[in-house]
Amino acid sequence: MLEAFIGIAIGEGVVIIALIIALIAVVKKNKKSANKADNVVVKDGVRYTKTADETDEDGDVAVTHRTGDVVLARGRTYTAKKDGKVLPGKYTVLSADESADAFNLRVGNVVREYKHASDIVLAEGEKITAVSHTVILR
Repeated sequence: MLEAFIGIAIGEGVVIIALIIALIAVVKKNKKSANKADNVVVKDGVRYTKTADETDEDGDVAVTHRTGDVVLARGRTYTAKKDGKVLPGKYTVLSADESADAFNLRVGNVVREYKHASDIVLAEGEKITAVSHTVILR
């Protein structure tokens, strides 16, 4: 009787361990893909776009927020770094305000006007600040 109980306990233990391993694998996979925008590959902590297609059905650049987009709050400075909120790499900069076609960004120590849907490349350690409007990096 005791031997049967021990056998059942060992079997249940093996099943529980297998379920825990499967759960850990699913959580890791979701964590990796949760911070990626569409058509973006993160390799060694640097963003690379698969295609330059950032438009909607009508050919206009989409302003909607997608998973993996980075919102730069006006006046706050971000640093492009591996494992950071802003990864080094190529982005399309979008105005979060649909009525603003142009906005100012400080990249490094230089403030420059960017147009909606312009491309920008951020190097490792480079600082970026949205000066005039909230901006979306896609």
